Amino acid sequence: MILSKYTPTEGSTNGDSTRLMTYSHDGYGLGHLRRTSDIAGCFVEDVPGSSVLMLIGCASGSVFPLPSGIDYIKIPSIIKVDTEVWYPRSLRIGSDQAKALRASIIQKSADIFEPQLFLVDHVPAGVWGDLLPTLRLLKEREAGIVLGLRDILDSPEVTRAVWRQKNFYKLVETYYDELFIYGCRDVFDTASQYGLDRELGEKIRYCGYVCSEESHRTPEQIREKLRMRKDRLIVVTAGGGYDAYPLMEACLKAFRLLGKELPFEALFITGPLMEPLQRECLQTLASEVGVSVEVCVEDILSYMNAADLVITMAGYNSLSEILHLRKKALVIPRQGPSAEQTTRARLFSERGLIDAIFPDELSPRTLAERIMADLDRTDYPSPDPSIELCGGRRAAARLVELADPKAFSLPSRKARRHAHDNIDEFVTQ
Repeated sequence: MILSKYTPTEGSTNGDSTRLMTYSHDGYGLGHLRRTSDIAGCFVEDVPGSSVLMLIGCASGSVFPLPSGIDYIKIPSIIKVDTEVWYPRSLRIGSDQAKALRASIIQKSADIFEPQLFLVDHVPAGVWGDLLPTLRLLKEREAGIVLGLRDILDSPEVTRAVWRQKNFYKLVETYYDELFIYGCRDVFDTASQYGLDRELGEKIRYCGYVCSEESHRTPEQIREKLRMRKDRLIVVTAGGGYDAYPLMEACLKAFRLLGKELPFEALFITGPLMEPLQRECLQTLASEVGVSVEVCVEDILSYMNAADLVITMAGYNSLSEILHLRKKALVIPRQGPSAEQTTRARLFSERGLIDAIFPDELSPRTLAERIMADLDRTDYPSPDPSIELCGGRRAAARLVELADPKAFSLPSRKARRHAHDNIDEFVTQ
């Protein structure tokens, strides 16, 4: 009896393939996972027969399509409650146990998988320092180790203080070979703002914004699928949806002010991480104004591309895709716990790339007025040649170069790798 039509891909049955391992802690939404998945997809496309093992903390597992050559291990999920403060998301265990469990899974995975490359997203030491044993292991094996940072982490003052307190500058200098910045220096000079250029200048590489390369359906196909009766479509989305409820509730309250018969159609995509009770409340409010609510759609980019206006928050991936699709977007940044979203919304708004309403300005009346105005506006998004949107391709291409053993054969590189072995000074609480 034939149980499967699976045919091993080239390199899948031997130990000589190029292997990349990635880490995304995913303590709040889907941003780290989305970015890492996009880069991993580019990597296996660029290196036939290669393999990528993703270590992910997302509570829903890998919610994005993964091509052949990529698999993942789900590590116990955590949730960020404040700057550098996390708790176990689901397991009823203490933080020390959760840290030990995560660190053990990560290190054992690296030991067996034997990656030539390790790409870490956002957190140099991991959560609670759960990466430190693995960094030491891979350093001893002379694997290439790369840290990837999004354009904006937090305010410069907070970020510099955290990096000094946690000894991250020295950690990156000691264990990481390169530092990828997924942004554009002209928009936000990440290296300068966070003091990275002084400490880590030779390691820094700006890649541009990472955008998904998934193909999408035409606007006509989406509008036909939605059975639209009106000409204009608004799509309201906010990534994984963990913190999307206030935005979506505000939109529905604004819609109520526009009358019983809305002059547009609207689709709310809550994301898989929204609490079920919050989703039920939104569905009740949505039914009162005659708009649709979906948890997830198969290809969200198609729906965003079909929209006359996208309403979203100011997360990295949401705005990167807005830029990529060149869509009008009304952006309402999250107020906290960091300054990341308000900073990004302000910078993008000043460049004419989006329209933004900041939390202290938000009211149902203001939102309703701005929605109607933005539907008619034609003066944004403004063309901006300084915005580079090929970050995934550039990051993958550099990883391909680093996979070459010759990249680490220089005496100076080897000397740096073996110059420091006291991992204890980087232990974080």
